[in-house]
Amino acid sequence: MADIQGICFDLFNTLVSVGRVPGHVGPMTADVLGVDPELWRHACFGEQHEICGPTDALDNLRRLAHSIDPTISEATIQEAVSIRQRRFDHALLNIEEETLDSLAYLQRMGIRLALVSNASTSEVQAWPQSPLAPLFDTTVFSCDCGSKKPEPGIYRQALAELGLAPHHCLFVGDGGSNEHLGAHAVGMKPVLLTRHLQPERRQELEQQLAEVLTAGIDSLLELGELID
Repeated sequence: MADIQGICFDLFNTLVSVGRVPGHVGPMTADVLGVDPELWRHACFGEQHEICGPTDALDNLRRLAHSIDPTISEATIQEAVSIRQRRFDHALLNIEEETLDSLAYLQRMGIRLALVSNASTSEVQAWPQSPLAPLFDTTVFSCDCGSKKPEPGIYRQALAELGLAPHHCLFVGDGGSNEHLGAHAVGMKPVLLTRHLQPERRQELEQQLAEVLTAGIDSLLELGELID
């Protein structure tokens, strides 16, 4: 892949994992709300979750919680908002050294880096203070740009800000939100990163994306080798 000049990365479950934030930071949101974790996951990835414009964390979480159980109290929702914010902030502020080293290596190679992430306002509140932030040439969040993966607009904005044609760029992500299909549709070269995936989810994605994937990798360390 000698023609690769840029890489667009997904954020959550690719570079950071909120699910792996230590328990001492606070429990999972579904546990605070007292709802089934799978129902909560579906709500977060559903149309009730507003991620294509500025949002208030309390309003957003109240809407999601009440889409599952309208009887959840306001006090419980406020507690969940506070703990969820701590978990997302912790994920963005405490980055694995391997991740930082791998991105810095790509930067030294002259590869231009972009972040392309579906996220609500509060979920990326701590981004400016994240050790990841200085490693990226541009950052495109759905809550800022008004478009979300897999819509073409969010990818095209990142490409425009990088100043690169799509065929010169990889897209690297964990496969959420049909992001690889969206990247492929605009002409990018999709790469599946499996480091935060359960084995069954990995197998499912590898089968679903077999016709569009350029490669699959287990760690960021493999990206440099892939490009070389």
